Amino acid sequence: MAANPKILLVEDDPAIAGIIAELLEEADYEVDGPHASLADGMAAVAADFPAGAVLDVRVGDGDVGLLADDLDRYDIPYLFCTGAFAHPALDAHPGAPLVPKWALSRQLIDALRRIVH
Repeated sequence: MAANPKILLVEDDPAIAGIIAELLEEADYEVDGPHASLADGMAAVAADFPAGAVLDVRVGDGDVGLLADDLDRYDIPYLFCTGAFAHPALDAHPGAPLVPKWALSRQLIDALRRIVH
């Protein structure tokens, strides 16, 4: 039996992180996180490459633009799940799907399934 794909979750709001983690687990993904900081997210990628990632654009120690750059370098698909629709990280990574936090539910899982194979 193949292992469930591991998804990196970088989100610093515990309530939102809990909702996203639950949605991912219900969709048979293994959750790596939630990681509440850019540093923790980058360390997690360095330790074990995930199959994909769900990123908030702003976390406690900055924005996730550098982490998205790393994911691009390693060809790891990711999407942004955020309430901030005008942000440099989104502009720098226009190919990444954007899921509004207010539309989590099915939209998140559908978008993730389109990018993680």
